Amino acid sequence: MPQIFQMPPQLANLIAAGEVVERPGSVVKELVENAVDAGAKRITVEIKHGGVTYLRVTDDGKGILPEDVRTAFLRHATSKVRTEADLNAIGTLGFRGEALAAISSVARVDLFTRTRDNTEGVQITIEGGEETGYGETGCPVGTTVVIRDLFFNVPARAKFLKKDATEGGYVENIVTQIAVSQPQVAFKLIKDGRESFSTPGDGKMLSAIYATGGKDLAGRMLALTSDVGEIRVSGFVAPPEITRATRAQQNFYINGRWVRSKLMTAALEEAYKGRLMTGRYPVCYLQLTVHPSAVDVNVHPSKLEVKFSREKEIFSAVYHSVISALEGRDHLAELKSAARPAPREDNLTGQQQTLSQPSPKELLDRMGVRYSGGTFTAPEKAEENRRAVAQSQFPTYNAQPKATPKEPEQPVRLVKPELDLPKELPSRPKAAPPYNLGAAKPVETTAVKAQTVTEKIPEKLPEIPVEAPKNQPEPQKKPLPEVRVLGEAFHTYIIAEDKDGLWLIDKHAAHEKMLFDKLKQELGDMPSQLLLAPQPVTLSQTEKAVCLEQAELLRKAGLVVEDFGRGALLVREAPMYLAPEDIPFVLSDMAGRLQSHRGTENELLEELLKSMACKAAVKAGMVTDTAELQTFAQTVLANDAVRNCPHGRPCVTYVSRYQLEKLFKRVL
Repeated sequence: MPQIFQMPPQLANLIAAGEVVERPGSVVKELVENAVDAGAKRITVEIKHGGVTYLRVTDDGKGILPEDVRTAFLRHATSKVRTEADLNAIGTLGFRGEALAAISSVARVDLFTRTRDNTEGVQITIEGGEETGYGETGCPVGTTVVIRDLFFNVPARAKFLKKDATEGGYVENIVTQIAVSQPQVAFKLIKDGRESFSTPGDGKMLSAIYATGGKDLAGRMLALTSDVGEIRVSGFVAPPEITRATRAQQNFYINGRWVRSKLMTAALEEAYKGRLMTGRYPVCYLQLTVHPSAVDVNVHPSKLEVKFSREKEIFSAVYHSVISALEGRDHLAELKSAARPAPREDNLTGQQQTLSQPSPKELLDRMGVRYSGGTFTAPEKAEENRRAVAQSQFPTYNAQPKATPKEPEQPVRLVKPELDLPKELPSRPKAAPPYNLGAAKPVETTAVKAQTVTEKIPEKLPEIPVEAPKNQPEPQKKPLPEVRVLGEAFHTYIIAEDKDGLWLIDKHAAHEKMLFDKLKQELGDMPSQLLLAPQPVTLSQTEKAVCLEQAELLRKAGLVVEDFGRGALLVREAPMYLAPEDIPFVLSDMAGRLQSHRGTENELLEELLKSMACKAAVKAGMVTDTAELQTFAQTVLANDAVRNCPHGRPCVTYVSRYQLEKLFKRVL
């Protein structure tokens, strides 16, 4: 009895569907590509429940002839490839003739189509690969394909589908990619009855980026166009301060086809080398135009990967095009400002690292003091004036010299709320030691009598109550070490001494670790605040989908979000530690971590807390009051857990007196 036999067509179609139809997004990709090949100028995609139960693609293309409708559902039936020579220069998005056969074998399909030369259209219905209806019908010129109950006859495949929000996100990402690669076509996406986005179809890639990615991203992209021999590179790249935690927004197109290309990714990231923090990735929309014979698009079942015949030339063209765009921008920036770049921290972009120091006039405004005609006008509240002067270390503003004030008997140490401090401040000597630079200096003016601040700060500072873990003994508090702060290097590294040597403390890394530990204690009961005005945040389609899918996880981290349509989320609650302007970055970073991380829920939450702690911590380069540095240094050194930041970087180092003396050859 023979053991080798030919599979029946239905079984072959099911196997092919396993390669072509992975999820609703795969169906949308195949149908939309067919619509583009048909010359459509307008394409509308509508889905319900992530596209699993209902999916419709409508186009105004040339339609299908009545005599070709049944043939279109046969496997390997195509109008785009006729000879072997055609495979060497494929200029269409689809060409295999497998899409309709594979889709109809695992779903219920209705197709309506009409050509311009026919007054009547044709409808055909196929369920699970079997034709159940055929006839004439009234319909507009073009083709409409309706897909219902995907994988209804293959439950083993259906169980691998994810939540509706996630599947809908994949569909949105597919339509977005094709819309950007085909800007001459007007696209519209409708999800569960609500329009998600629409593009104008004006032929401009930037218009499609604006419609799908938002004005904040589109308004800051850098355009590039270059021709290297027969290779043309065009599109847009983001400046170095706009980055993502993953490569999800690196978009590459070849001859109008959206692809994934390791070669182009390597060229792009090589161009950004030295401009980005480790673990951050650039954003781009790059269109590569080459002769069809120079690229092989038939190497992947979903046609998402390609091969180039001249890889070195492609790499060089992309690399130099991106470099030119970035250097042009850098040159303009240097003309505007010669300021040194701000120091970088973990997972922060260049723009978010920029620290703006207030001018003397801005400091006066914050204090409530008004300067006019050589005189100052006193503020209404002396307490605000006292605190502002002490915290900002306001320098000499008036041209006339000031009398040196007497040192107060009890120098005041004012503490900003951002830093975690002990409940009780350490005792102070009555006379201010020479290393204490934190005493407030009075402001002498012709209108306000000089005031010497001698008020004492409350012994106990307000702090957020944290419920101690149950059935665990309360940890013993370590006494504050006897150190004194000598100063601060580069407004970044605290320098303190004890009797045996020097302590060097990275204030950002140390504060980040302290915040991270505190956030972990509050996990599950994260203190958050209801935003007075809910804040919309624009994300990529994939980032938005993963945030909606993990909305409960974000809530545990203190962020309450909901769908806001058009690639945006609405943030209604945020952690108390975050400033409103930091919410977009943190949410985008969290989305990237959620996409790339496959660990347990607790591990995911820890990753989210790391991002929050890094953003909420005091930044390197910020001016900090000397008295605050003293208290902060003692707090850090009293906590043995604060030795490395959550990302592993050291935040405290020690140089012994012996090491210093050996360095200066005092000892052998």
